[in-house]
Amino acid sequence: MKKSYSLALGWWAARWLCHIWVLKYIEENDIKISEIAWTSMWAIIWACFAIWKTTDEIKEIAKSINFLKMIDLDLKKWVVSGNKVYKVLEKIFWEIKIEDAKIKLKIIATDINTWDKIVFLKWRIVDAVRASISLPMIFTSFEYLWNNFIDGWLKANLPILDLEWKDIIAVSAIRDKWKEIVTKRKIWNFEFKKWFFWYNYQILKKTITILMWTNEDLSIELAKARWKDIILLSPDISSYEYYDFGKIDEITEKGYEEANFRLNI
Repeated sequence: MKKSYSLALGWWAARWLCHIWVLKYIEENDIKISEIAWTSMWAIIWACFAIWKTTDEIKEIAKSINFLKMIDLDLKKWVVSGNKVYKVLEKIFWEIKIEDAKIKLKIIATDINTWDKIVFLKWRIVDAVRASISLPMIFTSFEYLWNNFIDGWLKANLPILDLEWKDIIAVSAIRDKWKEIVTKRKIWNFEFKKWFFWYNYQILKKTITILMWTNEDLSIELAKARWKDIILLSPDISSYEYYDFGKIDEITEKGYEEANFRLNI
């Protein structure tokens, strides 16, 4: 009998695009996936896979999304309201529910009232995804009845512990080579030393990455203590910034290369 695998998928801005071609490799090599757990923005991608979308269709959906046009500021809170994002999600998923998917789905979010991790096993996919992608300081939280949800990465960026199967394929988008902090920035023909915004952007980026890396390491170690067998994929996407949504072809290819190298199963 062919072995089944669970998938755990980690998050980090535009780097989630690498997962699309990891999926393509899985599709091409007929690797059986029995359940998927993910958090934040690539919930969109894997929900598409779970409702019978092919990888080529998924890539076209990702290419068709104009992320800049989805920015609709809430002027009272000075963050993205998420209304335009919600309309895009409705066009993709309509009224499809999590329990209707061909593969068992687990979409992760954080309840802002209790700070508990929430694992959606039932619900409309559009609502669960919107809850899961609510990145603090970027998106408004997602309110539903008496609940208020934000991004799931705060509690489980690589949600291995929420998977039931023993054999797990985990894909992390943050374990690339470390770069030194750049202290110079050239704009036109002028060079600025320790340019304020660029320098602080890099500090913030590394701070968040370290927090997520620690979060993922803890999940991996706890899963191993429970006798889980984990194949960890970490595509080398160190040359891409977190806002490089336009470089989908390059980033997806990195995901395929890593899957081809690691998934000798």
